[in-house]
Amino acid sequence: MKKAIITLALLALTAGLVSAQENKSWKRLENNVLLVGGLFLESGLQSYGNNPGAVLRVSYGLDVRLNEKWSLMPGAGLRTQLSDIRHFGWVGGDPDGMAMADVFVLGRYHFESDGSRIVLGLGPALSYMVSPDTYYIDADPSDPLNGKEKFNRFDLGMQPSVMFLHGKHFQWGFEGSIGLLNAMKQYPEYNRQGSIHLHYLAVTCGWHF
Repeated sequence: MKKAIITLALLALTAGLVSAQENKSWKRLENNVLLVGGLFLESGLQSYGNNPGAVLRVSYGLDVRLNEKWSLMPGAGLRTQLSDIRHFGWVGGDPDGMAMADVFVLGRYHFESDGSRIVLGLGPALSYMVSPDTYYIDADPSDPLNGKEKFNRFDLGMQPSVMFLHGKHFQWGFEGSIGLLNAMKQYPEYNRQGSIHLHYLAVTCGWHF
């Protein structure tokens, strides 16, 4: 009798776990493809009023659910950004422009509010300049800085985001990057030292599947 009771209890527990698994409203793994567009901003002693700029980014993330509320999303992206879009094309202008490859890991919190599915994200992003910017070579041919890189190849930032999920696959929201390191390359031998931090704030849209 005791064995029968234990067996029935184990069967009931197994059936309950299977039912809970089948009734989950979330996936253990989910792909996220995002297109990002917005403002590129610089801060620091040598930003020289280069704001506002423009940023475009495409990224992919694999959302790994830990439970109903929390997940981790590692991913990678490629972005291009250009500063001082007000004066782009002016004779003598030297806007900061670059292309960067990013890798990131976001901690994400999933919840519902008034029937809307919302995801908040925050985590570090490591960036590498695949197409670095250089000082404007036509400004003064005698300047030893002309042709030298303006920024360090690596940068580190924090990436906050908020996403709104609609239907089975569409999502939109807002994403940002807060530069934590001084990105300006230092040239003390040419009296070129200071600080520039790179940031962006953008609208996102994409798909999750």
